[in-house]
Amino acid sequence: NLIADAIGSIVERVKDMGKQFVAAIVQLDTFRRALNAVYKDTQTTANQLEFLRKTANDSGVGIGGLSDSFVKFSASMRSANVPIEQSNALFASLTRAAGSLGLGTERTSLALDALSQIASKGVVSMEELRQQLGDSLPGALSLTAKGLGITDAELVKLVESGQLAARDFFPAFTKGLKEMHGETEGLIPTWNRFKNMLTLTAQDAGDAG
Repeated sequence: NLIADAIGSIVERVKDMGKQFVAAIVQLDTFRRALNAVYKDTQTTANQLEFLRKTANDSGVGIGGLSDSFVKFSASMRSANVPIEQSNALFASLTRAAGSLGLGTERTSLALDALSQIASKGVVSMEELRQQLGDSLPGALSLTAKGLGITDAELVKLVESGQLAARDFFPAFTKGLKEMHGETEGLIPTWNRFKNMLTLTAQDAGDAG
């Protein structure tokens, strides 16, 4: 009975690994198709996929949970005519800051969704800056003010007047975020990197047929 139970346990583990393997391949295919729809260029898609992989590992953030948000973020930035270099710098700075603070994938995704909304509207509102973005990433308002070289009070007036355009906000926020870059080592980032490695191994195996 003990041998039978052990074999049964091993079989179940193998089944779970198989499901995860297939899920990782399907996720990559879905993600690639979505990015192709955004960029209309397979090489750009490949470059962005590699960028996401590297950024997630450098930041110690799980790649799986960021995929959907990255697609939305990329689509919004492209629609707003934000250069890909600028949008990538913003994404990398945000995920690195999130990794340093140990925010986790869910809160990082919420912050990215807030940035996507700002890009879509073309202007920054207090709701997005103080509530949506601020709730997900502590100190977002002060970081933006520092990036712009103004005080928090001056930033509030600027936003309330509707005069802070997204094109001016993004580079300032990216600059401010860099001040939050710190240690991205520890149990959670290490575990996320391990999961990323398993996911990428499965996806590479799927690409190889």
